[in-house]
Amino acid sequence: MSASIRGPKINGFLTIIRGNQDVIGTMVFGGVFDRNPKLRIVCVEADAGWAPHYMYRMDHAYERHRNWLTAGELSKPPSEHFREHVYLTFQDDLVAFRMADLVNVERLLWANDFPHSDATWPHSQEVLAEHTAHLPDDVRAKIVGGNAAALYGIGSA
Repeated sequence: MSASIRGPKINGFLTIIRGNQDVIGTMVFGGVFDRNPKLRIVCVEADAGWAPHYMYRMDHAYERHRNWLTAGELSKPPSEHFREHVYLTFQDDLVAFRMADLVNVERLLWANDFPHSDATWPHSQEVLAEHTAHLPDDVRAKIVGGNAAALYGIGSA
């Protein structure tokens, strides 16, 4: 085992989520979105099922600890900044589809991640059928394409 890697390599594979949380937290608690209300960020290849708990913990930390952990005053709760400004891409993440109502459904972007090893391809349609069976058609359509089209102005006149 390499001295630069702590623990099994597969554990390091999972650190992408924490890395995204660090960036999001820095931007939210640093007041970046208050100063730049039109700014949007897209977190890619980090799934989305973790987002509701992280949003809850951001609010919890802000309410209870901001005075001694030094965070500036925000115009709204951290979770609201997250809901408005942060887009999340994900592929094989059943939890993301199950918790869609706990985040801003218009900020969820499904991807198949082709050609990476985490891709759902060539079984994307089967994965989507299973993972979205409980969703209303309009919500499913937003997550699997409509939100990305709106964000990037694809198909807009």
